[in-house]
Amino acid sequence: MVDALVTVAAEGILKKALSIAANEVSIALGYKDKLIELHDTLEMIRAKLSDAEGKKGTEGVMLWLKQLNDVVGEADDVLDKAHYEMLRREVKKRNHAGKIFSFTSLKKFSFGREIGRKIENVNKKLSQISERAKNLGLENEKFELDGNSRPSGTVPNLDEFKIVGRENDEQCIVKLLISSREGEKLTIVPIVGMGGIGKTTLAKSIYNNPKIEQHFDVRAWLCVSVKVEVDTLLADIYESLAGEKVKSLMRVNLIRNLQEKLGSKRYLLVLDDVWDDELAYWDEFRNCMLQLNSEIGSSIIVTTRKLNIGRNATIEKSYELESLSDDECWSMFKERALLLPEFEEIGRDIVKKCCGLPLLVNVLGSMLRHYNTDKGKWLSIQDSKVWDFEGRERVLSTLKLSFDNLPNSMVKQCFVYCSIFEKDEVIGREELVQLWMALGLVHTDTKTNKEMEEVGNDIFQILVSNSLFQNVKKYEYGDIYGGDIYGCQMHDLVHDLLLSLSSHEISRLVVSDDVQIPPVKHLALQRRGYENSVFDIFKEDMKKDIFKEDIFKEDMKKTRSLQTLFFLGDVKNISLKIFKCLRILKLSRSSLDEVPESVGELVHLRYLDLSYTNIRTLPKSIGKLYHLQTLKRCTPSFTSSDLEFPQETRNLISLRHLMYDSRFQAPKDVGLLTSLRTLPSFQVGRQKGRQIEELGHLKHLSGKLRICNLEEIDSKEEAVKADLHGKQNLYEIEFRWSSCDEGGNRNDKDVLEGLQPAANVKSLEIENYSGNSFPEWAMKMKIKTERNWIPLAKLVKIKLTDCRNCLNIPMLEDLPLLQDLVLWNMNKVTCLSSSSDQRKPLSPSLRSLLLWCMENLEKWTHAGMNSSTMLSPVLEKLEIYTCPKIILLDESLQHPLKYLRIMYCKNLESVRSIQGLTSLQSLDITGCDSLLEIPDLHNQRRSLKGLTVNQQKLTCLPGGFDCLSLLNTLKLGQVHSFPSLSGIEKLGNHLKSLELFGWKHWESIPEDIKHLNALRELTIHGFGVRELPMWLTNMSSIREIRFWNCRGLNEESVLQGAPREATRVYLNGGWNLKRA
Repeated sequence: MVDALVTVAAEGILKKALSIAANEVSIALGYKDKLIELHDTLEMIRAKLSDAEGKKGTEGVMLWLKQLNDVVGEADDVLDKAHYEMLRREVKKRNHAGKIFSFTSLKKFSFGREIGRKIENVNKKLSQISERAKNLGLENEKFELDGNSRPSGTVPNLDEFKIVGRENDEQCIVKLLISSREGEKLTIVPIVGMGGIGKTTLAKSIYNNPKIEQHFDVRAWLCVSVKVEVDTLLADIYESLAGEKVKSLMRVNLIRNLQEKLGSKRYLLVLDDVWDDELAYWDEFRNCMLQLNSEIGSSIIVTTRKLNIGRNATIEKSYELESLSDDECWSMFKERALLLPEFEEIGRDIVKKCCGLPLLVNVLGSMLRHYNTDKGKWLSIQDSKVWDFEGRERVLSTLKLSFDNLPNSMVKQCFVYCSIFEKDEVIGREELVQLWMALGLVHTDTKTNKEMEEVGNDIFQILVSNSLFQNVKKYEYGDIYGGDIYGCQMHDLVHDLLLSLSSHEISRLVVSDDVQIPPVKHLALQRRGYENSVFDIFKEDMKKDIFKEDIFKEDMKKTRSLQTLFFLGDVKNISLKIFKCLRILKLSRSSLDEVPESVGELVHLRYLDLSYTNIRTLPKSIGKLYHLQTLKRCTPSFTSSDLEFPQETRNLISLRHLMYDSRFQAPKDVGLLTSLRTLPSFQVGRQKGRQIEELGHLKHLSGKLRICNLEEIDSKEEAVKADLHGKQNLYEIEFRWSSCDEGGNRNDKDVLEGLQPAANVKSLEIENYSGNSFPEWAMKMKIKTERNWIPLAKLVKIKLTDCRNCLNIPMLEDLPLLQDLVLWNMNKVTCLSSSSDQRKPLSPSLRSLLLWCMENLEKWTHAGMNSSTMLSPVLEKLEIYTCPKIILLDESLQHPLKYLRIMYCKNLESVRSIQGLTSLQSLDITGCDSLLEIPDLHNQRRSLKGLTVNQQKLTCLPGGFDCLSLLNTLKLGQVHSFPSLSGIEKLGNHLKSLELFGWKHWESIPEDIKHLNALRELTIHGFGVRELPMWLTNMSSIREIRFWNCRGLNEESVLQGAPREATRVYLNGGWNLKRA
């Protein structure tokens, strides 16, 4: 991998050297000629790299490559300092605009001499390396970095390919899990097989099987991947369930915490990639899990390569996974490879050599897809020496073969860097590309005019298309943020390959008191537990005498060459002075309260992540980070912590991505950060440096932008200065005024007219707009150009909130991709449709509609009936809250609506013909006082899973409710006289949750519910009951029961009458009365 590393680094240095040499600073300080010499010498050496690649098996060439790598790293640091000085002077010159600015000073010439001396020293070393290349017989060869000649194309993501041959395996294990023996509290099922055979893929398919989803109350997934103590495993299980870390690692507390999460539930836990196979370990773990008192039939799936786990005496069931047949593998391979008919014989032979391992079939098929007309490449794979290996070595060698066939050194080096992430970690695409940029692994492509981010996204897609990234995560609305994939994972064997390729450069350590920091460039330190550890050596206030011990002296030397540093754990105080070469510093999710001033000394730093920390202010020295490209300070939306940017933030001349919670104020003078691509929000102010024109200087903004305090803009002319129309890569825009001026005295219409976006926008939100109509572009949902109107045809979501004076909503008929419409507090709208043709639906593509507090809304269109067919022919979700003038909801035709919620529509009289909604899965009708009946639900008997009826004047339940064969959740109540529950016993085998709302004069609970044999959760609201009936005490299936606002009950009567098997019993919002 040294050759790939050198190739990528050399490419960056060559570009940087010429750029700096052309700058007036290098001319003024006298090192221009030395830079040109460095460039020319390195270019000659680079020409020999291709020859060195073919001879790197020899010891002399490997030593030469290592020496070259060291010198290239030194050159990069020197040029970075020269470039830093160039940027520093540029900032100073800008900040002193209008004043006389001179380069002359003793300090400046001293810097010039120092840099010149360092460049000269690098040149000598490069000359020596060039001479050694001649001695080694390395020849000049044409250098190609881009590798774009390789065929490419659109490749479906891994998840879009069907994994064949595991259907029977899945059915067998699903049956095993849902038909556990009577009285068996916990079933542990190991799925055993060699690496790459598909254990994790099968486990995921089982995990997402509809029968499993219905059978288990709680499901959780945990990747183990390394041997851990039982207590650590219990803590990790809790974290995967709760989404938060445990506060204590004492076993008694761990078990109590897990009891709170799982005690009354039937759970399925998947432990992926387990390595510990000792009998005592599993005996101890099983005993801990049995103490949770969970529902009978809980299960744990363990995926493992260790056959002994499946033979463990404490584990009665195991499933040894067999290899796929050649025919099954061929079916997968040909779908991925898209091979020509004349290649079939070669392809079948390659598949046979994969020995039934789907990972190899998948990776090789995806790789050869890029060479589907290159017979020579297919033959070289067929005859490769990797097939001489057996078992795990064959798998890793084959994966290495796929790696070797990646298009160029840039892609390879970017991929190798991914070893710094933890196994099974979801890797964010945007973050990964920003990390590659920070290390100089990707550069702007001047030939194709692609920016660094685009080049990085292309590399990411190459890795996905080669199936080296898998389990891709997609945005809900596709490519709303400029790329449909936002994250991915790697197979653990792919991760193992990267670890072997990167061991000399990258390390990830779980720290302890005796850990040794390796001499690498990229380091991730992860802390487990709460004990003191090596993290303490980085404290800002540490004493000099600490370093008397040799271990710390050695660690100090090693840290000076670090380029990447991830801290994963509690760090409350940190010194940054020793990390002189850092490009990347990630401190997210630590306990830091402040960033030390020494951060300003990190002149090479390009990526700084302070997300989810307690930091509220940044030091002034942050403004010295002239190379910084990415600054992150994200926080959870529920936190109240504020964030302040110092005035010096305006000096971050290279900053491309500034990421913070959109509630916070952007830095003052943000318009000076002209390299910005990402800016979450901008709050308009009157003060200079906070006016809307600041956005006009940010020509490259992309992604999402929220603009607040729009009342501070005086005119359309002022709004136009934001130049939103010119920002083609802004995909999601929010326009917000602080409040709605219901008197309509503001100039909101003029301001919004001036904020017309580009035609590429995909999500549009407008809040607190006070005009009675939208400007023409917003009303038509079209952009006005010099010649015509262009529809906002890429819009996927529209949200209009508190536009209380608007009489009409925008026209939606020309938005072919619109899926989501939210209308909130638009009090003067009487009809949704503004179309001239009332026969047309509101939107041809709308899938979700939310109407909230539309006080005067009477009907969907002027065409007549309020049928969802008049909203959209593909509508799946309809929610209506507090729309008092809606009287009728009529469905004359069958419709694919799946989710219908109607709440507090006080004049609604009829929802007849709900029978037409044959796909309905959830129905909620609450607080509609004029509604006397709900139509028959026989047509929903095979679709409805959740039913909520909370109506005061309802006298009977809807007909056919007892035939709802999939119903698992039922909520009823707040009627004057509780309706008969006769027939509810027919739901006994599948209803899991029942919630009843009553009145304080009702002194009994309906006895009909005693027939619900599958009921796990029962909640009683507002009943006047004073004691619990014996039949309720005997309901053995119930694991959780809650009584809210039942003032006639006390703790003693509840504990005495609650179901005996219930492990979670609550009264009036208090603690669990059965808490251990």
